[in-house]
Amino acid sequence: MLLREYLKENNLTQVKFINLIEMATGNSVPQGTLAKWIGGTRIPRKEQIETIFHITDGKVEPNDFYDLG
Repeated sequence: MLLREYLKENNLTQVKFINLIEMATGNSVPQGTLAKWIGGTRIPRKEQIETIFHITDGKVEPNDFYDLG
């Protein structure tokens, strides 16, 4: 599932998702960076992908950030 779809399905704003990341890791992600992840213009680093996978209960997987089709 794409991160954009996950946020929409769960009624999460970018700010709320950033807060979830911060609670899980103690690190903040700039809103502009999250917007690039959502838009597909930037791919999160390995540690960030692991955090996203954990926060989304595995619904957003690492492969979801790559256009493999």
